Amino acid sequence: MLFRSVWGTCEMCKKRIEKAAKSAGAEAASWDADSHMLALEFTTDKTDLSKIQQSIAKAGYDTQDVTASDDDYNKLHGCCKYERKKIETGTPKEKQ
Repeated sequence: MLFRSVWGTCEMCKKRIEKAAKSAGAEAASWDADSHMLALEFTTDKTDLSKIQQSIAKAGYDTQDVTASDDDYNKLHGCCKYERKKIETGTPKEKQ
């Protein structure tokens, strides 16, 4: 099992993050809203961590290694908006 940080806020985020991970080839994905940790299981000959994180970012969520585009982030429902990390420092930036 591999763990990665993924920003989000609620149960709607959980469903979207897990769905995005599975659509990129993860066999299992479980995101915890309190810790912001995503537990992943995948077979490396079917996908890789980069593809999974890119899919999650395309759904609007920043991961510890990939930042969602502003366009994708702005498509999130209002309750799903979270404090964004700064690309240059990895620290949160103000909500947009």
